[in-house]
Amino acid sequence: MRRSRRSIMLWSIGLTLMLVGLPFTTYSAEPSPKTIKVGAVVSLTGAYAAGGRDLKAGYELSVKHINADGGIYVKEFGKKIPIELILLDDESDTTKTVSRMEKLSTVDKIWAFLGGFGSGMNVAQLATAEKNKVPWIGVTIAVDAPFKQGYKYTFRAWDNGYMDTESMIGVVESIPKEKRPTKLAYWELKDDWGIETGAAVRALCPKHGIEVVSYEKYSPSTTDFSSLILAARKAGAEIVYTTYIPPQSLTVPKQMKELGWRPKLHFSQRGPDLGGYWDALGQDANYILSCGTWDEAYKYPGNKKMVEDYYAENPKAKFIGLPVGAGYFAVQILADAIKRAGILDRDKIRDAIATTDLVTIRGPIKFDKENKAILKEGWRQWQNGKQVLVYPLEHAVGPVLLAPPW
Repeated sequence: MRRSRRSIMLWSIGLTLMLVGLPFTTYSAEPSPKTIKVGAVVSLTGAYAAGGRDLKAGYELSVKHINADGGIYVKEFGKKIPIELILLDDESDTTKTVSRMEKLSTVDKIWAFLGGFGSGMNVAQLATAEKNKVPWIGVTIAVDAPFKQGYKYTFRAWDNGYMDTESMIGVVESIPKEKRPTKLAYWELKDDWGIETGAAVRALCPKHGIEVVSYEKYSPSTTDFSSLILAARKAGAEIVYTTYIPPQSLTVPKQMKELGWRPKLHFSQRGPDLGGYWDALGQDANYILSCGTWDEAYKYPGNKKMVEDYYAENPKAKFIGLPVGAGYFAVQILADAIKRAGILDRDKIRDAIATTDLVTIRGPIKFDKENKAILKEGWRQWQNGKQVLVYPLEHAVGPVLLAPPW
């Protein structure tokens, strides 16, 4: 009998201790962080600064909108947590972009990266993100080759040279056949994007009745384009297509005017899409086409608010540079992934990004098996001081216009 009572007493004590321990275990869990740290290394000075500043503005506006609603809901902590964006300037220097990413990853302990501006700068970032196993989402990166290395943590939420060329052809084919230019000069910038785009030009243009009459190469340091311009004119080119670095997109129209030659269509994928382009060139910017992966005219949810709030914060702005919208939707993708992951864990966030199926301010976003976005590229044209979306046709605000001679 004594043994039975003693056993019961011991069992009761054990049960009490166990029950007392339950709430202790719950409250000993790691407290929620004050913020979700996200890092970005962006060119705010140097050759890529114009695009970098636009990208920064897009990141910051998107973070502001998310934080105004309390932040991102993280199931692990049962609450919303605001985003803390830690943004560093790489001065348009690939060596500095890598070293500053290392700091963000190892010292600041960020949970994810947002990319920099331009394919060249972004390519330099990929291996660092992969080495540190930190999820990375890049916009304004159009190259394919780095995404064929089996990287797991890096994602491109952008178009590529093949998509660009398909849509460039779509713009040409939107012109009535009797007025349609068909002779093209391709100027190959000697980097991955320029080379890949050139391969797409050679593969696709002949199939659509577009003759490549001039194919010239130039480097990122080129400032004198007179030989390319004269070669295109001599060959009878009506279309110029290329992927300038931003300063070159200002130089070339001036040199074309000096030489008295202007193509009917001038596709300049990078540069004319940035804030301040019209201010720098004025009427000489007319008719130039540039990337339309995002545009103010898109009717997708949230885009109107983004546009209105940008102009409210920048009342002197005449238009919104494309990287602003790109940066905004990159943050949307990351925030959605963190919410779906439900936990602050780099691997879980990475897995959630891979399964993205989201409608952003630029439309639906998914990623393929190489972590590249599946997108339909757009084009915008400068028309009397305004960027007019001319492609894709279902979103176009107006038709593409052919440039007259100077």
